[in-house]
Amino acid sequence: MIEVLKVVNGYLEENCYIIHNGKSALIVDPGSESEKIINEIDKHKLNVVGILITHYHFDHIGALEDIKNKYNISDVIDYKSNKKVKIDDFKFEIIENYGHTMDSVSFYFRKEKIMFTGDFVFYGSIGKYDEENEYIMFDNLKKFKSFDDDIIIYPGHGPSSNIGYEKKYNYFLRGL
Repeated sequence: MIEVLKVVNGYLEENCYIIHNGKSALIVDPGSESEKIINEIDKHKLNVVGILITHYHFDHIGALEDIKNKYNISDVIDYKSNKKVKIDDFKFEIIENYGHTMDSVSFYFRKEKIMFTGDFVFYGSIGKYDEENEYIMFDNLKKFKSFDDDIIIYPGHGPSSNIGYEKKYNYFLRGL
């Protein structure tokens, strides 16, 4: 069983997540306040075994180098990585959802029924996108709607949600 810790950091209040099983941990989007993130990791006495990046906006990767160096992490998992990944006891899939950015991905932990969506889908909204990416964004939102309703989503900003709630109440998803 894994636990998800949220560390809100930076002036844009980005959500950095620490996914752990009591001993090993993955970091999702190491925001901009490395000291705050490191303190949370050390408080729980966790061994960081990987870093996952949903996209490369500054508010999601500001502490990336500090975290990599502190925990001696050589590989960072992102849009260029294999689509099915296993690190230590963690098994997940990388879901391409380009649109917000052209390197935007979600990390789906099928067994745990959790998904880290970055700035692709938020509670009640979606991430901004450039006009030239509109069709790509909405094609990927249609794909997102095909996932099970009970999957909990952890976005890059704001509170968590689940796919069923977003299908029903998210203005951008209702009409698709």
